[in-house]
Amino acid sequence: MPQGALVQAIEIDKRYVDGPAVVSVLEYLSLEIEAGERIAIVGESGVGKSTLLHLLGALDRPTSGRILFDGEEVFSRPEAELAAFRNREVGFVFQFHHLLPDFTALENVMLPALIAGEAFREAQTRAASLLERVGLRERLAHRPGQLSGGEQQRVAVARALVQRPRLLLADEPTGNLDPATGDGVQQLLVELNQEHGSSLVVATHNARLAAAMGRTLRLAGGRLREQVASTPTRVGGVGGGAS
Repeated sequence: MPQGALVQAIEIDKRYVDGPAVVSVLEYLSLEIEAGERIAIVGESGVGKSTLLHLLGALDRPTSGRILFDGEEVFSRPEAELAAFRNREVGFVFQFHHLLPDFTALENVMLPALIAGEAFREAQTRAASLLERVGLRERLAHRPGQLSGGEQQRVAVARALVQRPRLLLADEPTGNLDPATGDGVQQLLVELNQEHGSSLVVATHNARLAAAMGRTLRLAGGRLREQVASTPTRVGGVGGGAS
């Protein structure tokens, strides 16, 4: 169950300069993500869903505004500390899984732990356990090219969780999968959210995936508006007010 705000985005503005043109993607957007909750971000293609996830995960910086994690300013950290923060606290699952083709499934999942300086054996044990949890015990030594699309995405989910992050961000995680395989990845994300207690934020066009989240927010005009919630939620943390 949610236990308080883990992430706060406060009046986030994101603009891109293209020659003389300035493209505004997010406009004074605010959002609170509680510990352990599940959120779906929906909206038309190109409205900034991926941009928002990149900002929440510290892959990109806002033009203005603040992002707090556990009450601390994310972008006040030096670059080296910011990279360590991403590695430790944030897990990413993308529509295109970005697995390293020359590495096995086990090696791909181990990689974030090894980058963090963990002992090889400890990283290997935890990675193997996660791959077993996502139903790939028999695929540890397979490379991505030997796996189906759904299996590759499950490897990506395991990799995102190997550091036990408190925030899991998924950008169209079922976008390249057939409906049955997409449903399996959806079920896996929900189960792992419940088991690990990570906050889960999913950007998606998949109505079934969005419905499985605790609340759904629509991104339009650079701001978020509450659309659907399975339980009552506070609208005060969402920029632009209720729809």
